[in-house]
Amino acid sequence: MNLDTIPQGLLILIAPVSLEEVLVDLLLQKNEISGFTSSNVSGHGRHHAESSSQLSMLEQVAGRQKRVQLMMHASICELQSLVAELKQTFSDAGMHYILMPVTEAQSI
Repeated sequence: MNLDTIPQGLLILIAPVSLEEVLVDLLLQKNEISGFTSSNVSGHGRHHAESSSQLSMLEQVAGRQKRVQLMMHASICELQSLVAELKQTFSDAGMHYILMPVTEAQSI
């Protein structure tokens, strides 16, 4: 099948910093993921305030929680399989994900 006809997606994972190395190792083992980016981000919101027992004192005072964000592009089917694996392996780990279709992606 031509890659141009396979629906593509972008998966964004936002996870606790403590899971960064485990997630990087897992993604590096996936042949269907040719590469990904990671960055340090801060989480803000009412959810963080309501679950203050999970925040350090510094995070409670600052009003933000340190997180890691991983982004990858692949076929939607492969990304959905990865999300299913993550849900099974990391249930209740405080991870958030966004999976969206990609209309165009290429190197320039």
